[in-house]
Amino acid sequence: MRDKITLWALLVVLGLFSELTQAQAQFFQFKIKDQGVYKISADQAPKLGFKSLSEISVFGFPGMLPQKLDPKQLELQEIPALELDGALYFYLTGPNSIAFSEAGLAYSHHLFADSLSFLIGKNDNPLRIGEKTANPEPADQNQIWYRITSFKEEKINLINSGRVWYSDPIRQGQSLNIILGLQTPTDSPWLLQGTLMAHSFSESTMRLLTGNELLGEVSFSPIPNTTYGIKGREVNFKWQIQPRNSLAQVRFTFQGSGSESSGYLNHFVIGVPFSNSALEEGIFESQDAGKIALKPTLQTWEVSDFFNPKAINVSQGQSASGKKWLLFSPEKVPDLKQFKDVSLELRSRNSSPELLIITSPALLSSANKLASHKERMGIQTWVVTTDEIYQSFGYGNPDLSAIRNFIASVYHSEKKLENVLILGKGTFDSKAKLGGRPNLVPIYSSRESLNPLTTFSSDDYFGLIGWQQGEWEESRDGDELLQIGVGRLPAINYQEANEMVEKIIRYETSPIRTPKSSSVTFFADDADNNIHIRDSESHSKFLTENHPEFLQEKLYLDRFEQEKSETGQSSPQAKSALQRTLDEGTLVMNFIGHGNETTLTVEEIFKVSDITDWAKQDQLALWVTATCEFGRHDSPFIRSGAEELLFAHEKGAVGLLTTGRPVFSSVNFSINKAFIEEVFKKKEGQFQDLGEIFKNTKNQSLNGPLNRNFSLLGDPSLKLALPTLQIKVTSIEDGKSGVSVDTLKALQEIFLQGEILDPLTGAFQAGFNGEFQLELRDKPAQVRTLGDESNSYEFGEEKILIFRGQGKIESGRLEARFFIPIGINTEFGKGNLRIRGWDTQSGDQAMGSLMPLIGGSLPQESLDTTGPEINLKLNGQATGPFVFPTPILELEGLFSDPSGINVSGFINGHDLSIQVNDQPLIILNEYFLALEGGYNKGILNTFIPGFTEGKNILTVRVWDNVGNESVQKIEIEIKGSNELQILNHKVYPNPASSIANFEISHNRPGENINLSLSVYSVTGQILFLDTFRLVRAEQNIRDLSWSFLQNQTKYPAKGTYIYKLTLQSETDLSAASVSGKLVIQ
Repeated sequence: MRDKITLWALLVVLGLFSELTQAQAQFFQFKIKDQGVYKISADQAPKLGFKSLSEISVFGFPGMLPQKLDPKQLELQEIPALELDGALYFYLTGPNSIAFSEAGLAYSHHLFADSLSFLIGKNDNPLRIGEKTANPEPADQNQIWYRITSFKEEKINLINSGRVWYSDPIRQGQSLNIILGLQTPTDSPWLLQGTLMAHSFSESTMRLLTGNELLGEVSFSPIPNTTYGIKGREVNFKWQIQPRNSLAQVRFTFQGSGSESSGYLNHFVIGVPFSNSALEEGIFESQDAGKIALKPTLQTWEVSDFFNPKAINVSQGQSASGKKWLLFSPEKVPDLKQFKDVSLELRSRNSSPELLIITSPALLSSANKLASHKERMGIQTWVVTTDEIYQSFGYGNPDLSAIRNFIASVYHSEKKLENVLILGKGTFDSKAKLGGRPNLVPIYSSRESLNPLTTFSSDDYFGLIGWQQGEWEESRDGDELLQIGVGRLPAINYQEANEMVEKIIRYETSPIRTPKSSSVTFFADDADNNIHIRDSESHSKFLTENHPEFLQEKLYLDRFEQEKSETGQSSPQAKSALQRTLDEGTLVMNFIGHGNETTLTVEEIFKVSDITDWAKQDQLALWVTATCEFGRHDSPFIRSGAEELLFAHEKGAVGLLTTGRPVFSSVNFSINKAFIEEVFKKKEGQFQDLGEIFKNTKNQSLNGPLNRNFSLLGDPSLKLALPTLQIKVTSIEDGKSGVSVDTLKALQEIFLQGEILDPLTGAFQAGFNGEFQLELRDKPAQVRTLGDESNSYEFGEEKILIFRGQGKIESGRLEARFFIPIGINTEFGKGNLRIRGWDTQSGDQAMGSLMPLIGGSLPQESLDTTGPEINLKLNGQATGPFVFPTPILELEGLFSDPSGINVSGFINGHDLSIQVNDQPLIILNEYFLALEGGYNKGILNTFIPGFTEGKNILTVRVWDNVGNESVQKIEIEIKGSNELQILNHKVYPNPASSIANFEISHNRPGENINLSLSVYSVTGQILFLDTFRLVRAEQNIRDLSWSFLQNQTKYPAKGTYIYKLTLQSETDLSAASVSGKLVIQ
């Protein structure tokens, strides 16, 4: 089998090489709508650049390109033609095809075009129609042939999913009238075949009539009145009718009860009978082969094999055998008139990319920008537009399989292709019948178009590029394996495309250095007998056992208090926890539970409108949403939450693995399980990109059509922001005795050493110089949910932070000292020590982890009996009096103690905390950082909310690791916070020649503020106006400028101008303005 495949691939490559000359030659495209015979005259040939008709070839395919991939499809398919009396004749089909099959007349509708394009080009040896000898004996004059006519309307996609479209609804008392005007001299039964559909909760019928004569009737069983039940039932009909010799029109009617009930026409086909004695010009066919009577005045071709038609020599006999016939008079065939010059350049390009970006011409500049970035990263990238693909691989037709075939040609040329990124939105409305958002790059739609649970759209089709792949039957037996990674960024315009490109570039070039850089957040819904928490815990257990280096956070809805709301229940606490997690940053946000296109959880812990009030996020997460429809990105009308997260400016998501249709929790679990098991696997010592992760996730969770709506919305070549180097702990010693230890005990000083290694080769990285952060956590503590909608559930969580500190890495080595506090769980068990390092010159990162045994305690022998020393700054001010105009203050704290600062919180009340007046304590254990590779001193930087106008008392409380406490109280006066104030501002340079920059500080940090900048002439004429919405605005606003060419066609004249800056708070609508002079020179 392998030899056959290898030979096949070789033949394809040779075929592609043989086409290089053709691809560089001149080609012309022309369109037709109906099947029939077409011609090019001898006079037209030189006008098109051909010497004669004898060097013209015709290329194309009858209807849509096949889904099943065959090597022949990667070659130009030549259509035989016939030179006759100074013209070139050829038989072509329209976009929709009808053919006799065992079941009767089979209708195939083109999903992407209402006309069909073909090509002509120069060929030294063009393919010509062969001749077939006629039979000498006559044909039976009563032999019946059929002229086929079809009718199809594309008005309604009933569930806005799938590839099947229907007529407008036919309700009780209404009818669908279709004018046919068909007639025949032959008095034989007509064939009538088609498909009808009914949407009705009770039994219903549809009838076909001509005038008042009933031609046929179809009955439908009811559909279930449920959310996810099937939405319609189709019935195929196949009748023989005898409307005498003509059928002027027909009408479909519907009978059913209920206002929601309606009937629909999918399509119908009519076979009009003609006997041999009644044949005329046209196309005639029969289910079985028969003999046709030849007419000396008509050209007769047997065309049942589109690529191998035969011309019958009518002068040599009286009949011919076959199944499908074309009869025409050459002199009546009009010349083709409209030709478009096209290029098949893609067939001659010798490119072997690792990443292929396919986009719409409208988004080409953004695609090129991303490609340049990828090339700088060492990823060979090729950008191609849909128009180029359609011309080179679709004969000019917008066919989804043309894109797949092009991808296959690139893949099979050198097998270097790893990922395909689709840049541009694709919708189920492939012909733009409904309007709305554009269909820029098409997406695969399922055959199933009535069942919400098994219909889907998917870009996986583009990854089914092995030979004989692509038929993709919608069953488990039809499952196929992805060969490459495929992702999509469903942008609808340049702004969205550019936003996402900028996100990717920032993500890959500016790694974030925070304790949460490598955290995985599990966000689980409540109710349903805790199935969502149980699933999350199963995934969590796998990470704990296999990838302990990743800190886990658990936002389980049932651990937060819920309140009654107008729409049911809500949980402000859970909403705040999600917001805080996103603000601090997390590597992966994994949600399991209920959702829809715009919301996560019934309690609306996330809804799309929340994004508006999110501040800029330094670290963007990869979101995994194992829920219903949140990632629906193929609708021209609905804007899904996944899309909003992708294109939110400087916040949201860097990518999503998400579902676009309703799904079962069991399917969600299997997909998520496959993802969790794949996401942190390494290949040759390096983490995989999203495309490889997605490919393997899908291949390991095949389940018929049920997992096909799970999509990667993101760049498949992107790798998660994880270190490429390893930190190995080489020794852990008792800090006093220098003896190696295997158990960490309370009241013990620890000395740790480590080194930076290449994870693949184990080579020591002596050139690594920079910083590290070390974090030690105690054994997981047991936490119990509240049991609001299901029983209370207990789970483990790394709640107890023993130590966090930073230090230097010099020549690839690091050292750290820390002190185990009295406040730990003294039972023995495995904790987790994680280290992250950064090279300050190269930007390279390293990470490592160890799960040391923690438990027990040394005797209390410390001579330290005093609490930690506290040194505080408020808004940069170290000494009083503390008077500020703002209700939120920045706190900078430096804490020192010979035993170190206790941040474990294990002993009740022994926390690093602050309190404003009598408000609840704010626990800050997680935000303290020890310095200089030791534990004797450290810093805390945070913002403190809650100050009120007038006198306030700030209480800071801190404990050391042996149980000594220090408390510091500071009196703070807040003065002038009731109104928004502009505290300072400046403009620079001033005078300016091309751009002026503005900075402004105010007294309402953390509030949403609207800012406007306007520039006037001294006579009051406005030159420039711009407005901004600042979400949770910082106190000092920067990055504000006026470029003199912005919104201008020429520079403003030199001179003096007046600028005005205005701020307005959305909290209380208070406002403040400041103005000044700006000199342009």
